[in-house]
Order: sequence, then C-alpha cells, then structure tokens
Amino acid sequence: MFTDKLREGATGPAAKILFGIIIVSFAVAGVGSYLIPDRNEEPVKVNKVKIPEYELENQVRLEKNKLERQFGKQFFEQQMAADENFNNKFKATILEKMINDEVLTQLIARDGIEIPAAIVKAKIKSMPEFMVDGKFNQEQYEKVLAMAGFQSPDVYGEALRNDLAKETFLKPVIDGEFALPGEVSHLAELLTENRTYTMVNVNKAKFTENVTVSDKEIADYYEANKNNYLQADKVKFSYIYLTSEDVKSDVHYTDEDLLNYYNLHSEIYTVPEKREISHILLTGDDAMEKAKEVKAKLDAGADFAALAKQYSQDPSSAQNGGKLPAFASGNQDKNIASASFALVKPGDVSDPVQSDFGVHIIKLNTIIPATSKTFSESKDDVIRRYVKQQSQEVFLDKRQIVSDISFENPDSLDLAAKDANASDKDHPSETVKVQVHDYIASDAKDLPFPFSEKSVMDKIFDPELRETGVNSDVIELGQNAFVVVHIEDYVPKTPKKLEDVKDEIRADISAEASKSKVDEYVNGLLASLSKGESLEKEAASGMITIDSPRTISRLDNKVDEEVSKNVFELAHAEKGNINFGRYTAKNGDVYVLILDSVEQKTEQDASRDDFLTQQISVMKSRADNFVLIDSARADAKIEYNRTKKYLKNSSDKGE
Repeated sequence: MFTDKLREGATGPAAKILFGIIIVSFAVAGVGSYLIPDRNEEPVKVNKVKIPEYELENQVRLEKNKLERQFGKQFFEQQMAADENFNNKFKATILEKMINDEVLTQLIARDGIEIPAAIVKAKIKSMPEFMVDGKFNQEQYEKVLAMAGFQSPDVYGEALRNDLAKETFLKPVIDGEFALPGEVSHLAELLTENRTYTMVNVNKAKFTENVTVSDKEIADYYEANKNNYLQADKVKFSYIYLTSEDVKSDVHYTDEDLLNYYNLHSEIYTVPEKREISHILLTGDDAMEKAKEVKAKLDAGADFAALAKQYSQDPSSAQNGGKLPAFASGNQDKNIASASFALVKPGDVSDPVQSDFGVHIIKLNTIIPATSKTFSESKDDVIRRYVKQQSQEVFLDKRQIVSDISFENPDSLDLAAKDANASDKDHPSETVKVQVHDYIASDAKDLPFPFSEKSVMDKIFDPELRETGVNSDVIELGQNAFVVVHIEDYVPKTPKKLEDVKDEIRADISAEASKSKVDEYVNGLLASLSKGESLEKEAASGMITIDSPRTISRLDNKVDEEVSKNVFELAHAEKGNINFGRYTAKNGDVYVLILDSVEQKTEQDASRDDFLTQQISVMKSRADNFVLIDSARADAKIEYNRTKKYLKNSSDKGE
C-alpha cells in the first residue's frame, strides 16, 4: 500500500520528496479532494475493465423495478423481513450477472462481432411496446424507457446492441442442441406419473395444552435471549427532495421569450388544411378493371352518390353516397391523401387510386382551409408549455449542482442547497430546501413518498453512509425527482422491556417445549408405520388428523407446491408396501406423507412431446451457455473490491 511505503521510507530522503509532492497537491487541489471518500470506486474489474458503482446501482434499480412490477411493491420488504442481509445478496447477484455480461462482451469483441446502428434502429422500430396504432411512436418509446428506468434512449440503444451481439454469438450454441426420443419419453413419463398419498397432520395444539411457564422461566429466557426481542433501529436525517414541479416558480420569462416559443412551435397552434371527400371502393383481383368502368360512367355524367351506393364495397360510407369525414393529409392512407389533396376544386374526381384497402375513385367535396391561433389567443397555453419545458432544464441544472456540491462538501447539505438556489444570479430562490426528518424506524410502515421508496430507505439505513458521515449520492426517483440524504443521528437496535414481551416469550417457551414433544411423538408414528401398524387409534385420540387419500400428478397446481414436491421425492416402495416421510411446513406444522401407490401411464400426445422436445433443447442450450460463461470467467482476471460490504463473501476467480 502507498501508506506502508511512506512509513517504510519515513526516515530516508525519499520521504521528503513524497511529502513535498503531497503538500503541493494539497495546495493546488484543496485538502477536501483527499479527504472525501471515492464513492464511485468500482466494485470489480474484469481483465482491467472497470464495472463502475453507478452502473451497478442503475442495474440494481432496473432489476428492482422489474421485480416490483411483477410481484408488487411489498416484495423487497417481505424479503428483508425474512433476511436482513437480502439487499447485499441481491446486489452481489446482480454484480455477478454484470461480470458474466462483461466476460461475454469481451469474448464477442475478440471474435469481431459488431451490430450496425441501422440494425439496432430497425429492431427498436419493430418492437410492439414502442408502437401506437401499429406504428413506431417516439413519445411512446421515451415513455416506456422512462417507466423501465433507462436514463436515456442512448443507454437503451447500447444495451440492445449488446443483447443483439450476444444473440448472434450464442445462436450456434442455441440452435445446435436437440432432444433424443428417449429423453422425451422419460420426461413425459415423469410429468404424467400419478401418485396417491395420504397426509397425516399432527395437531400441535395438543402438545401445548398442559405446558405452564413461570415468571422466573420467562425472566431467565429473556436474559438469555434479549437479542431476539429488539426494537428496530432508528435514524434522524436531513435531506433535499426536489421535483420538476417544485422549480416551476423559478422559471422566468418575457413576452419575447414566449413569442419565440410560439414561433418555434407554430405547428401546435395551427389546424392544418383538411379535405372532405366521397369515395367508391372496389376490391378483388379485378378491382382496377371495375374502377375504370365506373370512372367511365362518371366521365359520361353519371351521379357519383348513386354509383357509390351501387358499386362501393365500403358499407359504412356507400349508403351515404361514399362520404367520409374530413381529414388532414397525415391522418389518412398516404395514397388516398395524395390523390385527395391533388384535386383542385370541389367536384373534381380522381382517376382510380390503389391503396392497402383496394382501388378508390375519389371526389372532392369541400376544402377546409388551415387556421391558426394568434399569439394572444394562445398565450396561456404558450406559458404553460414554456414553463413546463424550462422547469425541466432548471430542475436538471439544480440537480447537477446539488450532486456536485453535496459530494465536494460531504459534511452537510446546506451549501448544496444554497448554491442551487443561487444558480440564477438575477433571480435567486428558496426552492431547494434542506429539511430534517425526525427519527424513523427501519421497520416503519406506510411512510409518505419519497421515504416509502426502497432505494431511499436503503440509503437512510446504509451502515457505510452512517459510518463515513457523508452525504449520500443523488437518489433518482424517475426523471423528474431526486433525494439526497445526510444521517444526523442513529439509535441502534435495543432490547424491548421485559413487560412488553412477556406474552411473546411465554409463547416461544411453549413452542420450544411442544416441539420436542412433537418430535418424540412423530418418531413413534414413523416406527408404527414401519411395522405396518394402523394410525386409526391415534386419529381417534385427536393427536393427529388423517386426510383422505389424494391422487395427483406433477403438473397438479391445486396442491400446495411444497407438499407436491415432497410427495414426488418419496421413493417407490416394493409391491404391497408403502413409503412415508416426515416433513415440516414453513409455518412450523409437522406432517407425515404416506405414499400409497404410483401409476405410470403415458399416452401418446404429439403436441406434448413437441413441447417437451423444445424445452429439453432450451435447457441443454442454457447449460451450454453456462459452460461457455464459466470457461470465459476462468480465463478472465476478476478483481473484487473487498471494501464493498456486499462483496465480503465473494471470491476472486480466474486470477
């Protein structure tokens, strides 16, 4: 380490040179740049290529958003309740995926696979999630990306380019696998196997009926297990929370600004010219020939409306003489629009026109001229749009100032707020405020936004942030809001008072006492079953409940998943015998499963076998993919940053 070398040479001439360099650096760069911790230090390097902390944070956020959309907002709270280290494990898992992507990306680069920008663009424009009325829509594209958590279209485009490169690289692996007939038939036998079982439930309540717990036992248990009865830790913190709505009052403008905006966006305030037409639609292979015949009749003086009623195959307009609602050129089929707007005066009739619907003959009924709202008529709307546009820019400017100043001055948020408010020297404001939130518990529920967001609570209770005493990074809350927090005080978890947990302790002692009794009792049941003895006597005593036999297949989704899994893990018994096993449910209930019979009856089913063939091929391809990535990782030098708390248990590979 650099500091070790300083100590080793502290008495030699090299030390004076080194300390001289440091002193000059302090003078030039400022002491703060050396004392502020590097919060963007990379968590890992893959063949010397850094995976930055901010990229990991962004990917974690994307994955969290995806899981919360799939499983609900409470998903991470439930996981944290089950495992307080869940966040670190989740983050480490995402990092491992990013490492896999990086080693694969480097492998692809070495093979010279590149995806042209034109292909990426074409792929984006063909994706249905970005379409409106069957056509690519830029506004929809940006909206979907924002909802998915992508910071910009460029970020998404690059991610898609990488995915397409991986697809190209892995295609030979994916397409190269196949399923053997024997594999398909064996899997079909397993999936269609029927098992009949009996479930024996142990009535735990019977084992707690006579359990008594004294006050002394409760007090002794409390002293020995205080750490199991803790009040949640609490944090007091200051914060800056800002949205684009908050800064609308910071947008200042003159009439000249508004007039410029009006002129630049004149299309918003202009209603384009429209055409009202009638048409005769003809379809079929001979549509063009029929259209020419109808056009000849029109040229000879026939009535357009009468011919429309007679010949047109557009039932919605034919009975009305072929009339269609007025439309602008961009709101109609391009061939119909082109022919309609080529007609000069009302009464003109076009030659036959081919469109996606068939062949049309078009008559111009009315020209509705374009109209425009004046600046005065549009002023209120211009102000609204201008303020909305400018507030986004003001918001981004203030966000950047808060981000920079809170990082450079990590001990407080005050200077960040002050500088952000003074960013417009002509119009200083008080929009950016440092607020102080009183103590909030880590298990608090129903918090108001933004503290209801998991990303914010994670920072508020981040031990690393607390120990260093610095401001957090900017916590993004979509495109139009952010939070920065600073921990002011922390109250660790403390044992609850004995009188507050007496009932809880009594229940825990009773549960432990009954557990040992249940274990002993169930062992007796298993011994009876192994001797071929009946359990009816025990059922009559109320100690157990024996369910009626039930037959299920592996695909049966009407049975508890854990029970089904246990039933199919029981080994086949010899003919005339049964097999059985003891299990404990997630809620602590104990039960015994008795496997009565196994029936294997696989019927021919071509569609099922085709599906299984495809699934086996997919599984084999995934296995090949894992082998490929493991091989690439083995050849790579992966260096983990051990200072990151979520990497404490990771091990370097490929070094």
